[in-house]
Amino acid sequence: MTDMVDTTEHTGTAPRDSGRARTATDTVSDASGRHATRAARIGLLSVSLGTAGLGGAWQAAATTFPPALQVSDALFTVSGLIWLVLLAQYLSHGGTRWRNLRHDLRHPGQGFALGYVPIIGMLIAGHFSRFGLTGARWAYAVFLTVAALIAARLLAHWLTGALSSATLHPGYLLPVSSAPFVASAMASTLRLPGVADAAFAVGLLYWLAFGTVILGSLVTGGPLPGPARPALTVLTIPPATGGIAWTAAHKGVFDAVGYGFAGTLLFTVLLVVFLLPELRQPVFHPGLWIFSFPIAASTNFAIRWVHASALPGGPALTGILLAGATLALGLLGAATLHHRARRARPS
Repeated sequence: MTDMVDTTEHTGTAPRDSGRARTATDTVSDASGRHATRAARIGLLSVSLGTAGLGGAWQAAATTFPPALQVSDALFTVSGLIWLVLLAQYLSHGGTRWRNLRHDLRHPGQGFALGYVPIIGMLIAGHFSRFGLTGARWAYAVFLTVAALIAARLLAHWLTGALSSATLHPGYLLPVSSAPFVASAMASTLRLPGVADAAFAVGLLYWLAFGTVILGSLVTGGPLPGPARPALTVLTIPPATGGIAWTAAHKGVFDAVGYGFAGTLLFTVLLVVFLLPELRQPVFHPGLWIFSFPIAASTNFAIRWVHASALPGGPALTGILLAGATLALGLLGAATLHHRARRARPS
């Protein structure tokens, strides 16, 4: 889902020498530096997305542990702050210009990551809708429109053969499948059933269609490069978010379709477990936050299934699932802080 190379330490523009005239090389260097900065900021939104996803898991657990809702509020607040800071930095480095935005959308390796922006916005709007339904609906409408525009623009670009030479990976499902499923779940939260059904249909169609293309490419086109392999964990996001959207539309009741999503997610998680030796990275880098939203979304859906199934050990299992997801994201956060501190030390 993100660019798997840590670009956060190499995003400055070239130094300027006030004693000489600027050349075309200087202009190109500046433009390249600003693009790298924009790409890094959008990629780092995976931190915000993962935090919001964990907030959603805690919110799902509130049916079993009511105090979990306060933890969820705190996580969504942190996610929103990260989202605002990174989005502001993206815009300040040229993201407000249509030429730059079009360039970023067309980037074969990073264009899909712009889908983070409206997805996080929809999650936050849906979560805090209990404080003001009308305002949340207006915010949701804005983010839904942005998500639809990004997905349609990306698909229009991809359908011209722009990805023919790129190595496809599951991250490309983010704007065209996962975003509609998230939109559907949030529409149910906001009591917009027609919108929820429409968004669910879009997510399902492009999950089946585009997901088939991506899986075929992975099977027949050779392995992903090492740094991009953690993106394979994104395979769990469509069944997790799709299952959440379906059960949200049906008031938490698991029917045949809900159990179908649960089975698909369980099998996909098993697949990812067998892939774990291939996903290891030689050193930590912030791109590994790609693991965060798959873990959080899968935990969210699993907690919903445990609650709906009324298992005898349901509360204990919910606690174990929630503790595991929180620990995983806590370790990512600690590793990120350690990474930043180490890079900041003078050599």
